Amino acid sequence: MSVSRRMLPVLVVGIALSWLLPAVTLACRCLPPPSPNFGLEKSDVVFVGKATDVETIEADGWLYGAFKQMMGSEQMYEFETIRVTLEVTTPIKAADESPLILETLASQEQCGIPFQTGKEYFVYAYRSPQGDLKTDMCTRTDTAAKATEDMAVLVEKKKRSVTRVKPPLP
Repeated sequence: MSVSRRMLPVLVVGIALSWLLPAVTLACRCLPPPSPNFGLEKSDVVFVGKATDVETIEADGWLYGAFKQMMGSEQMYEFETIRVTLEVTTPIKAADESPLILETLASQEQCGIPFQTGKEYFVYAYRSPQGDLKTDMCTRTDTAAKATEDMAVLVEKKKRSVTRVKPPLP
């Protein structure tokens, strides 16, 4: 019984310290990026586009966000988000309209992509349950300058598929 009485203060101090000290946060972690073809297959929309507008949306905070949702607001932002407008320069999959608007988290630690106005990007996007386009670092989305493998594989694949489809002869 005496051992457990001596351990009680140590246990209490240990629990108090673990509760009071800030938790260690990890940076974004993704599986190795998929191949361009796999990324194409799993994404809802794939295109090359130039960022024409980048807007930061402040986080609502959990209490205000929950209140907004109860009141019927269409969107709640738990974290700071970036909304980017991209002018589609090369549509690859389901990017028939231009411009396209998509969202990513503002923090790279949360796998957000730091879009910059005027830069060209190779984008792999997916639709949220609400229908919005979203992307993150765990897709192959990157600047067009860094996406040379994707350009070589998918743009060439798109060109081949377009040239194969010919109208029937009358």
